[in-house]
Amino acid sequence: MSYINRFRDYVTGVRKQPDNLFFDIRDFLFNNWLLVICIYFYYRLCVNFLGQALLLLQDGANGVPQFYDWIFALTDPAIVTLSFWLPILLSLLVFGGIYYLKSGSFNPKESDRNAQYLSVVALTPFILYFVLQLLYLNQTDKSWYFGLEYMDENVGWKLTNDWPWETELEDSRWKFYAVGISNAVRVVLISILFCTIIGVFVGVARLSNNLLLSKLAEMYVEFFRNMPLVVQLFFWLMILGDILPRFNEMWVLWDWIFISNRTIMFPRIIVDFCFFGSSCDPFRNLFSLIIVFIIPFVILHIVTRRLDRDGVDDSDEGLRQRMYLWVGTLLLLSLLLKWAVEIEQPVLVQPNSGYASWYFEGGEEVSSPFIALMIGLTIYTSVQVAEIVRGSIQSLPRGQVEAAISIGLSPFQRLRLVILPQALRSMIPPLNNQYLNCWKNSSLAIIISFSDHFAVTNSIVNNAGQAVPAFIILLLTYQIGSMMISAIMNYMNSRVTSVKI
Repeated sequence: MSYINRFRDYVTGVRKQPDNLFFDIRDFLFNNWLLVICIYFYYRLCVNFLGQALLLLQDGANGVPQFYDWIFALTDPAIVTLSFWLPILLSLLVFGGIYYLKSGSFNPKESDRNAQYLSVVALTPFILYFVLQLLYLNQTDKSWYFGLEYMDENVGWKLTNDWPWETELEDSRWKFYAVGISNAVRVVLISILFCTIIGVFVGVARLSNNLLLSKLAEMYVEFFRNMPLVVQLFFWLMILGDILPRFNEMWVLWDWIFISNRTIMFPRIIVDFCFFGSSCDPFRNLFSLIIVFIIPFVILHIVTRRLDRDGVDDSDEGLRQRMYLWVGTLLLLSLLLKWAVEIEQPVLVQPNSGYASWYFEGGEEVSSPFIALMIGLTIYTSVQVAEIVRGSIQSLPRGQVEAAISIGLSPFQRLRLVILPQALRSMIPPLNNQYLNCWKNSSLAIIISFSDHFAVTNSIVNNAGQAVPAFIILLLTYQIGSMMISAIMNYMNSRVTSVKI
């Protein structure tokens, strides 16, 4: 009878009193069988990674210590001993730490701290292996060298989409990479602006009572949402190549604008200015853009924000007052700065060797790949924004719209003053994701020959052979850009959610 009871206890894992140490161990393993299996696999990984890491520390021609004086060397017997005992010790520490966390204190702060300590211990063999492997490859493989001296060397080619600085053959790779970043930033900023405008319009149109408008908006969303972005980029580049004339048959408007399937040239506005006697001529092209566009927006935002606080209404008269503020801001800006506006007209140079050698001097250039990339990113992102806008508006209580109707607001006033401000609370977080996707999707510019920083990085890798440091710089660039977009959107989200409804 005792054998039957012991077999039943072995299967169920339940018994009232311990009989001996064997059954205690059996119960412990039965209750923690998943943890035991995980620790076994962790032990096997430790054996492999620690074994490889310790081999890199051996005293010989193939070890890391021959390159770095501050790293100690190990003899072969020491490597064998450590390869056997270190995985066992780490596995026991990890097993005991996890078991302690399962049955230990329920203080969240203490548990989080212990979990962090345990994570450091568990990741030690893998971190040691990767660090030693990187140190070894840094000295034995040229492509893993992390120095950036190669970025100061001359490139040897010229970019076709250089803005705001013109690139030359003797320029460094740093300048080429900076131009690539500026190309990516300008196309992303323009795409974010237009995709937001189009997305809001299409999202509102999908909720329209006009059946034709609603169906057209739905067809727009369904068609472009289900088409891959790569296909759209090729599609728009092909459309531009077919619609626009060839370079030798370009359209000329008023002898100022030249339109062809290769590029669109138009006059460049250059603002030479002095502020309190300080000249900024070396940066005039970049500062022209800042003066003409950014400064009026900042001044107007400050003025209108103060007036809104004082009760400027949103009626037609209020909108007219805002128009007066625009004009007044530009006049005030022209008085503060001593402006000297210069218009640089593009000039077509036609050598006798054929139209393939024609080129422009002066002016501003917008290439066909830039237009195709901008249209593709705008339309692809706008359909996602449209669905976000539609879902956010539909999530609002019906009573908000009915209350706006009851006080006599027009449909446009209801949308601008009641619906969209409340829908922003649920719109901004998913919009943040779409803007980040727009920034990351700009890397597809390389397939249509647009020179963004990803395309420049690939050219640098093919030219210099330094793949690892080049792609680390590229990774940091995307991370910094993503964090800047997230910081701006999180700030806007905090401002919107700080207002209680």
